[in-house]
Amino acid sequence: MKKILFVFAAAAMMVACGNNEAENTAEETTTQQEVKNGELKIAFVLIDTLTSQYELYKEASDAFQKKQANAEATINAKGKSFATQVQDFQRKVQNNQLTQQQFESEQARLQKLQQDIEALQQRLSVSLQEEYAKELQSLTDTIQNFMKSYAKEKGYDFILCKSSGIDNVLYGNPKYDITNAVVKALNKRYAQQKKEEEKEEKK
Repeated sequence: MKKILFVFAAAAMMVACGNNEAENTAEETTTQQEVKNGELKIAFVLIDTLTSQYELYKEASDAFQKKQANAEATINAKGKSFATQVQDFQRKVQNNQLTQQQFESEQARLQKLQQDIEALQQRLSVSLQEEYAKELQSLTDTIQNFMKSYAKEKGYDFILCKSSGIDNVLYGNPKYDITNAVVKALNKRYAQQKKEEEKEEKK
């Protein structure tokens, strides 16, 4: 049986970086004069560090990996059971223990069972893909929306992303690295949200 495999890596943050285009609003547009006067305030975030320390991302990753493991375990268990039944069928055929009618009936049953397992694998794979895409979009939106409000709050004109997988920033002076501050702010907001959700559940 083929395994169902998805890797919940730093994709959400990569998408967030790739789609983080500047909005053409009067409030956020910087004039050439301002650039010449050195009034741009720019910082960058290390995406690899962010994904390893952001609690929401870690929880989403762990939850998805568990669902993936459960799906794989289900398929593997059914695959082993199917393999055992096939071996038993082959043994009976070799020992001439089946009539022609029994042979045809058992062969048809095993073919149907194999088709059912393959169909289940396909359903689980599609379901995981859809859930992955949903989680990816949710995390992307969360990061982008937070960075927009964080930039406004701190007065940044640009917040760039730096990663081993994305070369948007080939070099960044460490003094402009705001990763720790962003992670701290993200986790603080997430902790508050969880606390509020837990209060709502107790009502």
